[in-house]
Amino acid sequence: MLRSTALMTAHAFTLLSMTVASESPRGLGCTALAVDSAATVDSSSYAGMNADCAQCDGRVQYIEAREYEEGATRPVYANSGAAPRWIGHGRGSLYEPKEGEILTPELGRIPQVRKTFAYWESVLPLMNEKGLAIGESSCDGRLMNYAKGTAPAKDPRSGKAAMEGWIDITTLIQLALERCETARCGVKTMGSIAEEYGFMPMMNEWSLGVEVDGTPFFADGGEAVTLSDRTGEAWVFHIVGGVPGVTKSVWAAQRVPEGHAAFVANNFILGEFPDEPNNDYIFSDYIFSPSMHKAARVAGLWDGKGRLNFARTFAPDTVTALDSPTASPVPLYASIRTWRLLGLVAPNALAGVQLPMDPLTLPWSVKVENKMKNTDVFNLLSDMYEGTEFDLSLGALAGPFGNPFPREGGPSTGQIPRGISIARTTYSVVGQSRSGSSFPVFHFAADTPSASVYVPFYPSAGGAHASAYSTGTMKKFTRDSAWWAFDFVANWASMINWRNASKDSLLPLRAHLQHNLEIERADAEEAAHMSGAWADILSGFQKSAQQRTVDRWWKLADDLIVKYNDGFYNNVKTGVMGSGMGYPLWWAKEVGFNQDIHPIFVTRDSAFEEAYSGDATLAPPGFIAFSNPLPLVYDHSAGAWTPPSDVMSTSELPGASTSVQPLQLLMAGAVLFLGVVIGRVVERRSQQQANSQYVHLLG
Repeated sequence: MLRSTALMTAHAFTLLSMTVASESPRGLGCTALAVDSAATVDSSSYAGMNADCAQCDGRVQYIEAREYEEGATRPVYANSGAAPRWIGHGRGSLYEPKEGEILTPELGRIPQVRKTFAYWESVLPLMNEKGLAIGESSCDGRLMNYAKGTAPAKDPRSGKAAMEGWIDITTLIQLALERCETARCGVKTMGSIAEEYGFMPMMNEWSLGVEVDGTPFFADGGEAVTLSDRTGEAWVFHIVGGVPGVTKSVWAAQRVPEGHAAFVANNFILGEFPDEPNNDYIFSDYIFSPSMHKAARVAGLWDGKGRLNFARTFAPDTVTALDSPTASPVPLYASIRTWRLLGLVAPNALAGVQLPMDPLTLPWSVKVENKMKNTDVFNLLSDMYEGTEFDLSLGALAGPFGNPFPREGGPSTGQIPRGISIARTTYSVVGQSRSGSSFPVFHFAADTPSASVYVPFYPSAGGAHASAYSTGTMKKFTRDSAWWAFDFVANWASMINWRNASKDSLLPLRAHLQHNLEIERADAEEAAHMSGAWADILSGFQKSAQQRTVDRWWKLADDLIVKYNDGFYNNVKTGVMGSGMGYPLWWAKEVGFNQDIHPIFVTRDSAFEEAYSGDATLAPPGFIAFSNPLPLVYDHSAGAWTPPSDVMSTSELPGASTSVQPLQLLMAGAVLFLGVVIGRVVERRSQQQANSQYVHLLG
């Protein structure tokens, strides 16, 4: 039951707006995954994500299990991503108000259950004591509920009364972890609560875009959640806003097929659904809102013919949708990540498949060809397109020393590949929902996973952990923080000489620590199984292992400062100091370096492949010949890309979505331009003066 008044709600959002008013718009765009247990070596299922956010609070907090009296209610809040992401009592020391901090106001209350499970959370909830794990990725949608007290007089898309909601994605996931042991229960719980109270985007997360016909849509107004549990199942859940007179929210979920993996890269991936939901959801592979089909018809999004395709119906066409009227569409923002991740787990099935213009022409899931272990999942989220023509460490933007973290934002007119592991990844989490007697565990990597180490957390063993993982925000540097340890090393290495520092120091140490952690973790779990004090053993191990990892990474930071001081290579072990590194030959040749000491200005050289094939010694290390012809021009008047020749279609791939409009049929096989518009998020928000109180935080 809603207890708050309109005045209270308006006051709440005034305070929440003040909390982030000083923040400037930054980037977002999380990548999530779900893996069925039949795809893994030990029958674990996985759900996880890279939380990509330029200003989020990545500290972890353990939420204890609680019992409540009959008739108790649960407060509901609008959650922030920036530090402090929530302020209040009863949820752990991290959230206790400090001097000058204002308690996060309640939006209202809903009925509480008698008993809740314990779980860990960061910017978003991570995993509960029963092994239910979560990932998240925000998506564009055609339906959206506004935060209570902020709705305009009319919805800009429909022109009708705007819908309001007061359950954001953080709260939805919290409720799932508090109340459920299984993914099926999780999706049903999130969907039912959203239907009753109305789902709204996380504060600061959405803005208006425009479709090719001029109709507005809600950029990042929808959400996708991945879930895994100890039964071995993995699920993908989608949700958008509601339709007046029909439902307060529309949602749908589908089980990842046996032996498959699925990936969400800021676009809905679920396709066709049955005409009616199965009331006995325990045995169905599809669980969805009973009013989904009616809502689509009433909103004018579906004509009622054939099977309803969720992604095609409730989200704009990513091939032509514009984040701002003057920008070009950015379908590869989703396509390049999806194409790469599917190709990594199913290299034979995806062999020869070029980057599609439309990500929905790729299958929503693929059968994993080589069964994975947890470190294989770590590698998926750590990938930077190594070994492909889109390798982020190659080219002029990466510089002579291979910095794989290109700059985002600003007035640039070009495009870059949207990476999986990127500079602004606040943390990466891989939830390993193990069946049988194995202890569920999630693996947490502070900062960007390509330059971090995944450390274990056992949710069933209590809240003991290294305090470094609950210490430090982006606002103040401290050596007591795990996040600052990994962030500092990634920044220093990439700015000084990534190619050398990563191969010489960072990556070997990362592999060494990860390998040792796996051995130590197996020993700790074996000891825990043999002991009645298993919780003490696991909590003691995780606390020690986490702190040792952070301490060793700070030593690496110190070593790298000395090793690359002033741009020279200093080998303390051999005593050889001040070795000049200079610029590599390929770089000097590319920029026309010679005896002329004037500043050098360069243009893109389209003949470089021929030059490098003539003399491989001049080619950049790791260079891969280009095989994807890329369209460069988007015609705003025609609402279409100018495609290159020799296009390869992906429409015949198993599981690919084939319910497309005429324009999509023309474009589905077109191969996408390189990357994503730099400043995608900044442009999007700057165009939306009406929503200027919102600041993008998490994808």
